[in-house]
Amino acid sequence: MNQKDEKTSVWTLPNRLSMLRILFIPAIILLISFQKDAYLRASSILFIIAGITDGLDGWLARRLSMTTKLGLYLDPIADKLLVSSVLITLSVYGLVPLWVTIVLVCREFLINGLRSFYAVEGVTIFPSFAGKLKTTLQIVGISFILFSHVTPAPSFHYIIPAGHGAMHQVGLSIIYAALCFSVYSAYCYTRAIFRPPRPSGSDTTA
Repeated sequence: MNQKDEKTSVWTLPNRLSMLRILFIPAIILLISFQKDAYLRASSILFIIAGITDGLDGWLARRLSMTTKLGLYLDPIADKLLVSSVLITLSVYGLVPLWVTIVLVCREFLINGLRSFYAVEGVTIFPSFAGKLKTTLQIVGISFILFSHVTPAPSFHYIIPAGHGAMHQVGLSIIYAALCFSVYSAYCYTRAIFRPPRPSGSDTTA
């Protein structure tokens, strides 16, 4: 009975949304790989839906008091898998500079490795505001880049320029801003981890 209750409490709606975000990843990458308008449009829509679930699952967990230990780690893992996978795919097709993707993905491996290590030690490390802003900027920037390579319907030609123009550059600019916040949050994160422990508590925020 206790085992059943534990399983029910773990698979809350926010955790299911995080899992849904992970399941979207293969579909988004496959659609991007076709490099055709209809598929790119579908990948853009799926990616935006996945991005919305990123904010929605955390909000629901707090609003409905459904915060779980699984969700504390599943949510950021889902974010990083989604963003890193799509960034790598976009770099393969020359839509995002490879060096930017390498820096962003390596940062995620480093921070997640440290978080996992300290989780084993019983220390919970919460994401900082800079880290959350970085993820938001990445999602927005990638959305702009995906949409920039979709030819708009004739009625939208005066609103959305077709081709690889201004929209793509806006997306790249947002990605560069995300890169800055990514490096800064990683610095804050590692500094908080390796500084001498404070007697006030065991939790670390970075």
